[in-house]
Amino acid sequence: MGKVNKKFSAMLVLCLALVVGLTACGGNKSADNTDNGSGDAGEKVTVNFGFWGTAQDLEIYQKAADTISEQYPELELKIKQYPSSEQFWNTLPGEIAAGVAPDFIKMSNEGAYEYINKGLFSPIDELVQAAGVDMSRFPDASKKIWNVDGKQYGVPNSDMPAMFFINEQMWKDAGLGEYPMTWDEVIEAAKVLNKGNVKGIIVNLDAFHITNYVKSFGGGWGNGETINSPENVKALEMIIDMYDEGLAVTPKSLGFGWDGEVFSNEQGAMSTGGYWYKGYLKDANPDLKMVAIPVPKGTTNGSTMSSDAYMVLKDAKNKEAALKAAYYMTNDDTQTAFMELGFNPAVSSLSEQYFEKNPEFKALQPALEYSTDYGYPTDTKRFTDELVKELEGLILGGSGKTAQQILDDIQGQFK
Repeated sequence: MGKVNKKFSAMLVLCLALVVGLTACGGNKSADNTDNGSGDAGEKVTVNFGFWGTAQDLEIYQKAADTISEQYPELELKIKQYPSSEQFWNTLPGEIAAGVAPDFIKMSNEGAYEYINKGLFSPIDELVQAAGVDMSRFPDASKKIWNVDGKQYGVPNSDMPAMFFINEQMWKDAGLGEYPMTWDEVIEAAKVLNKGNVKGIIVNLDAFHITNYVKSFGGGWGNGETINSPENVKALEMIIDMYDEGLAVTPKSLGFGWDGEVFSNEQGAMSTGGYWYKGYLKDANPDLKMVAIPVPKGTTNGSTMSSDAYMVLKDAKNKEAALKAAYYMTNDDTQTAFMELGFNPAVSSLSEQYFEKNPEFKALQPALEYSTDYGYPTDTKRFTDELVKELEGLILGGSGKTAQQILDDIQGQFK
């Protein structure tokens, strides 16, 4: 995996179908679909926020709920924590049917397109002015991730580019100089680092990692339209060559669940990854010194942006109130609190502080300008499963397919 909890469960698609069906059945809305939830004049509007996360997250959100009246005296914010994303998606259909679903949630962009495309969330463009939301607080790159077909769906909360990690001690012991900027330089370094039980590079056969390779060659999945593009083929050919030359290792072949375990056990000198490496290595191998740099260039600067945002559900009782509450979650105090947990705020004025607090990620700051969304097809899980199956079939199973054949076969399923 790219992250330990990165993947959605197979139940999500079924749950989404139920959600859309229940939403279409109506509910407690007025004719303009914005609801009568404001109550009598002078009565507070209750907005419900749902999220899945840690106890630390809950503490931050509860403080926001306790202080929201300072900016929006007409609002009352109630927080509901779900044990996991799976629990949320499994519970949501019944909550919608009972009229107790959250009005807005926080969601990662890695699986968001599928649910946006299938109508679970409400676009916020027509609500922004009435709600007094200042979208200029957020960088264009952050807003673009949450813009689908010209409509804005999310209020950005945090974002961080994908990274390339190097074991600093291994690099120094090998007598290597400046850190690599291109994949050609990575491959040459991997040949030097590749010794004993250490492989030069970890290439996790997972959609997150493969997507970063294809973006560095100017490619991408195009939401299913460009799966077998020449740029994507070129990126996969390079990965296959690294395996053929014995420079690369996948976690599965070593009995590990994800790339961070290989890196922390010092059985691989380099790997693509993300900001979550910092927290993981702090516990898994606190003595390991890592270097984090942007994803190396194939033919261009390109990488994914891991982002989350606040999304107003289509079935929200009062969408304008929900948007106000969502926007309040991006206030400086709340964002600074999340910064302490390792998240880079999607607020231009605060992002610089993040890199001052996390100097090991300073080299990633320029990548905020060019990193982009994942671009997975609508049927996200089926696509990522198929991509992994085909790559493992070649690398671990010896299928004999070429990169072109693999991507042509997948493209044929997502026309």
